[in-house]
Order: sequence, then C-alpha cells, then structure tokens
Amino acid sequence: MNFTVKTDNLEKALDMANIIVPRKSPLLALEGIKIEAQSSKVIISTTDLESEYICSIDCEVFQEGETVVPLKPLQQLISKIDYPELSFQLKDSRLTINSLGFSAELATIDISEYPELTLSSTKLQKIMEIDSETLDEAIDSVIYSSSYPDESNPIFAGVLFEITKKDMKLVATDGSQLALRKINQPSNNESKLILPVKSLKTIQKNIKGLIEILLDNPENPKIACFKSQTDFGQVKVSSKLIDGNFPEYKEVIPTNFEIDILLSRKVLLDAIKRILVLSKSKELSGIVIFEITKNKMIVKSIESELGKAKEEIPLKKKTGKDLIIHFNGKFIETMLTNISEQEIQISFIDDSSPMKVTFPETDDFLYLLMPVRIAATV
Repeated sequence: MNFTVKTDNLEKALDMANIIVPRKSPLLALEGIKIEAQSSKVIISTTDLESEYICSIDCEVFQEGETVVPLKPLQQLISKIDYPELSFQLKDSRLTINSLGFSAELATIDISEYPELTLSSTKLQKIMEIDSETLDEAIDSVIYSSSYPDESNPIFAGVLFEITKKDMKLVATDGSQLALRKINQPSNNESKLILPVKSLKTIQKNIKGLIEILLDNPENPKIACFKSQTDFGQVKVSSKLIDGNFPEYKEVIPTNFEIDILLSRKVLLDAIKRILVLSKSKELSGIVIFEITKNKMIVKSIESELGKAKEEIPLKKKTGKDLIIHFNGKFIETMLTNISEQEIQISFIDDSSPMKVTFPETDDFLYLLMPVRIAATV
C-alpha cells in the first residue's frame, strides 16, 4: 500500500473516528482504524460493534492495499504535523509516514482480527435529507436531557427520533427532565427510532452541509445511517438502534398550568450562573430557588458555608398566582445554554409539579423539569 493524502483532510477524518473508537477494549483491533487505499481514494473506517464510521477521502494512490493501525498514536502524530501532504507506505507490517524530511513508522494490527463492518453493508433506504445546522441545533436542544454517559438504562442514554410525513421530533429524558425539539422537515416515511447519544455526537458539528438519513426498515428500524459529502470526504456513520420502548412522553406533559411568566433567556442564564457560585451546600449543592411575585422573579441560593446570593429578574409578562419553588440549577443552566431563543416562557402548576419551558408563539421546543423537594424553608 502506498498513497499520498492532504494532512488536513486526514486529520478531520481521524477526529471523527476518535469519537467511536473505544478507549479500552478487550479486543485490541477495536482500538485501531482500518486504512484502505483503493483507486483514487483512501478509506478510513472504525467500529465499536454498536456503530460504524467510514470516511472516503480523495488522494493519490500508487499501490492499493489495507492495514489496521492503533488510532491514538496515529491521531496524536498527525495533529502535530503541519506539512500539507503526507505519504503512507505499508511494508513488512509497518506503516511508514513521510513528509518533507519527517519520517515515522507505526506498528500495525493483524487485519484478520478486525471485525467486518456489517452495519455499513446492510441495504438501507433514504427517508429524508436535512441541513446539518438544523440537525445540530435540534440535537443541542435535547441531548443534555439524556442520561449519557450513564448507560445503565440504554433507553435514557438515547434520543428518540419521531419522524412523520410533516415533521420530525427529537426527544430525550433521564427521568427527571425531558426536552423536545420539533423540526418542520417532511419525510416520505413515518418511523420511530432511538439513537445512541454516542452516535449522534459523532455526526454533530463534524458534518457540514446536507445529511441523508437512511434506515434498514422504516416500519421497524434496527439500523440508522447518516451520510454526507463533507469538505474532507464522504462520511457515513451507521449505528444500531437502541432496542426498547421510549417512555410515552406526551402522557407526562401536564396541560393544567396555572402560572406563566415571560422573560429573557440570557438574563435568567446569567443570574443562575452567578447564584450557582454560592450554591454549594453539602447536601443541596446546585439548588436554586425561584420566588415569583407580581412583576419579578427572585433567584436565590440556599445558604451554605460560603454564604448566599440572590438576584431579582424583571418579568416581561406574568399571569397567575405567586409561587416559591426549588430546582436543580445546573440542569436549568445547561438547558438555557443549549438553546438560542431570546425570550422564553416558563409555566408552573405548584411547588410539587414540573416546570415547563417553551418558546413564545411556537411549539418547536418544550422542556420539563421536576422540582426539588427540601425539608426546610429557606
């Protein structure tokens, strides 16, 4: 095997592969990537047996061939090379890398130990196309509500894609919070699938442009694939779907909200960030108190060894009764950081029911968070 490839393209391909490659695996081959030189392309592929990544990069091939090398040392090496092109040559189970006076040799892994990429070879059907920016924003809007990286309950470590002929909804929950984002993107098929967060993180922000979403069987999918032509090569990320039933999220969304407030997202986010600095109580760390009155909301911390803090936030609109309620402020901070709407509407029922966050004048986003019950009045 002998080929020359642009350094920048290879580095981007390896960065994506790094998300999938297991950090530690009983199978050494899984800590590596497969490199294939074919015709005028080099194909980088990897798998963790649950998901697969393939990137096809244009290059100059002098001799076709294939090998498997450990990803970590190769990625670290490439990231420290600023020469525009790299030459690779396989000889006697060693992969030689050359560029403008620099030379290195990497030990290879027995290619017979590398698993077959069965997901990527499955026949798939395209169900929709979506712009990467739209998909990235939708994933950002919900992914923090999953339990990932805690995968003890796989369903909670995934994101539900609910695809209909008129739109697509992404939903994530860990049992205490739930986030939903609707994309007005039609499809020729209707389908429900739960994608692992790890697979979504592989495509998120790494793929630019138009993304094709493909399924093996839209009516009962087991495999999903995201395919795109990027600036560094054609990318395919295939994933096994999480098997199981996602919670009936529509049934847990209350309809009898009695209090509504309208306020600036950024003003609330900045206030919570400041309050959390002193919300360090040993048993109630990160708890914030919302004290809602006629035309303002006071955000307070629980007094700790460090002290206490509060901030008054003006409300642009308020209907309903006054209320004092406690929440995990870190959850709210993360949610507000991952949405971009300037104004948000927050709805309440009482101090023991979930808070609902939506965007004014649209149903494109919904967030639910259960309050925290504490024994003492602060």
